[in-house]
Amino acid sequence: MCQVDTASRLVEIEAIAGVEGVDVVQMEPLDLSAGMGYLWDPRNRKVRDATKEAERKVLEMRKKLGASDGGGTAERGAYLGGFAMPHDRPENLKMRGYHMVAGAVDVGIFRQAAVEERESGHRGR
Repeated sequence: MCQVDTASRLVEIEAIAGVEGVDVVQMEPLDLSAGMGYLWDPRNRKVRDATKEAERKVLEMRKKLGASDGGGTAERGAYLGGFAMPHDRPENLKMRGYHMVAGAVDVGIFRQAAVEERESGHRGR
Protein backbone atom coordinates (compact mmCIF):
# COMPACT_ATOMS: atom_id res chain seq x y z
CA MET A 1 0.00 0.00 0.00
CA CYS A 2 1.44 3.36 -1.04
CA GLN A 3 0.23 6.74 0.13
CA VAL A 4 -0.05 9.66 -2.26
CA ASP A 5 0.45 12.65 -0.03
CA THR A 6 2.87 14.94 -1.90
CA ALA A 7 2.95 16.73 -5.24
CA SER A 8 5.99 14.65 -6.28
CA ARG A 9 4.04 11.45 -5.74
CA LEU A 10 1.26 12.82 -7.92
CA VAL A 11 3.76 13.19 -10.74
CA GLU A 12 4.85 9.56 -10.31
CA ILE A 13 1.43 8.06 -9.65
CA GLU A 14 1.32 5.88 -12.76
CA ALA A 15 4.72 4.41 -11.93
CA ILE A 16 3.62 3.82 -8.34
CA ALA A 17 0.35 2.18 -9.41
CA GLY A 18 2.24 -0.04 -11.87
CA VAL A 19 4.68 -1.54 -9.39
CA GLU A 20 4.12 -5.26 -9.02
CA GLY A 21 3.09 -6.02 -5.46
CA VAL A 22 1.46 -2.63 -4.80
CA ASP A 23 -2.10 -3.56 -3.92
CA VAL A 24 -3.52 -0.13 -3.04
CA VAL A 25 -2.69 3.46 -3.94
CA GLN A 26 -4.05 5.43 -0.99
CA MET A 27 -5.02 9.06 -1.63
CA GLU A 28 -4.34 11.30 1.39
CA PRO A 29 -6.43 14.49 0.97
CA LEU A 30 -5.25 16.46 4.00
CA ASP A 31 -1.57 15.62 3.62
CA LEU A 32 -1.75 16.20 -0.11
CA SER A 33 -3.35 19.62 0.33
CA ALA A 34 -0.57 20.59 2.75
CA GLY A 35 2.07 19.25 0.38
CA MET A 36 0.63 21.37 -2.42
CA GLY A 37 0.74 24.51 -0.27
CA TYR A 38 -2.94 24.55 0.78
CA LEU A 39 -2.69 23.52 4.44
CA TRP A 40 -5.87 21.81 5.67
CA ASP A 41 -7.70 22.74 2.48
CA PRO A 42 -8.47 19.56 0.51
CA ARG A 43 -11.45 21.41 -1.00
CA ASN A 44 -9.14 23.79 -2.86
CA ARG A 45 -9.85 23.57 -6.59
CA LYS A 46 -6.19 22.81 -7.44
CA VAL A 47 -6.09 20.01 -4.89
CA ARG A 48 -9.40 18.54 -6.07
CA ASP A 49 -8.35 18.72 -9.72
CA ALA A 50 -5.00 17.07 -8.97
CA THR A 51 -6.73 14.37 -6.92
CA LYS A 52 -9.25 13.58 -9.66
CA GLU A 53 -6.46 13.37 -12.24
CA ALA A 54 -4.52 11.01 -9.95
CA GLU A 55 -7.63 8.87 -9.41
CA ARG A 56 -8.14 8.63 -13.16
CA LYS A 57 -4.53 7.55 -13.70
CA VAL A 58 -4.68 4.83 -11.02
CA LEU A 59 -7.91 3.43 -12.43
CA GLU A 60 -6.55 3.54 -15.99
CA MET A 61 -3.36 1.76 -14.91
CA ARG A 62 -5.46 -0.95 -13.24
CA LYS A 63 -7.49 -1.38 -16.43
CA LYS A 64 -4.34 -1.38 -18.58
CA LEU A 65 -2.62 -4.01 -16.44
CA GLY A 66 -5.76 -6.14 -16.43
CA ALA A 67 -5.98 -5.93 -20.23
CA SER A 68 -2.31 -6.84 -20.60
CA ASP A 69 -3.06 -10.39 -19.46
CA GLY A 70 -4.78 -11.02 -22.79
CA GLY A 71 -8.34 -11.36 -21.60
CA GLY A 72 -8.62 -8.41 -19.27
CA THR A 73 -10.10 -10.57 -16.52
CA ALA A 74 -7.16 -10.88 -14.15
CA GLU A 75 -7.07 -8.82 -10.97
CA ARG A 76 -3.94 -6.79 -11.68
CA GLY A 77 -2.86 -3.34 -10.79
CA ALA A 78 -3.41 -1.33 -7.66
CA TYR A 79 -6.79 -0.66 -6.16
CA LEU A 80 -7.70 2.93 -5.36
CA GLY A 81 -8.04 3.76 -1.67
CA GLY A 82 -8.82 6.95 0.17
CA PHE A 83 -10.31 8.74 3.12
CA ALA A 84 -13.87 9.95 3.33
CA MET A 85 -14.11 13.53 4.48
CA PRO A 86 -17.09 15.71 5.42
CA HIS A 87 -16.97 17.30 1.96
CA ASP A 88 -16.24 14.01 0.15
CA ARG A 89 -18.48 11.27 1.47
CA PRO A 90 -17.85 7.52 1.05
CA GLU A 91 -20.61 7.30 -1.55
CA ASN A 92 -18.83 9.91 -3.67
CA LEU A 93 -15.55 8.03 -3.47
CA LYS A 94 -17.24 4.78 -4.45
CA MET A 95 -18.87 6.44 -7.45
CA ARG A 96 -15.43 7.67 -8.58
CA GLY A 97 -14.03 4.12 -8.48
CA TYR A 98 -12.51 3.78 -5.01
CA HIS A 99 -12.25 0.20 -3.79
CA MET A 100 -11.27 0.96 -0.20
CA VAL A 101 -12.55 3.88 1.84
CA ALA A 102 -11.62 4.75 5.41
CA GLY A 103 -12.72 7.55 7.71
CA ALA A 104 -10.31 10.31 8.60
CA VAL A 105 -10.51 9.41 12.28
CA ASP A 106 -7.11 10.75 13.33
CA VAL A 107 -8.27 14.32 12.71
CA GLY A 108 -11.26 13.81 14.99
CA ILE A 109 -9.12 12.22 17.68
CA PHE A 110 -6.60 15.08 17.63
CA ARG A 111 -9.38 17.67 17.66
CA GLN A 112 -11.11 16.00 20.62
CA ALA A 113 -7.82 15.80 22.53
CA ALA A 114 -7.19 19.50 21.93
CA VAL A 115 -10.69 20.43 23.09
CA GLU A 116 -10.35 18.29 26.23
CA GLU A 117 -6.92 19.76 26.99
CA ARG A 118 -8.24 23.29 26.61
CA GLU A 119 -11.27 22.56 28.80
CA SER A 120 -9.20 20.88 31.53
CA GLY A 121 -6.79 23.84 31.59
CA HIS A 122 -9.65 26.26 32.23
CA ARG A 123 -11.07 24.19 35.10
CA GLY A 124 -7.82 24.30 37.03
CA ARG A 125 -7.67 28.10 37.18
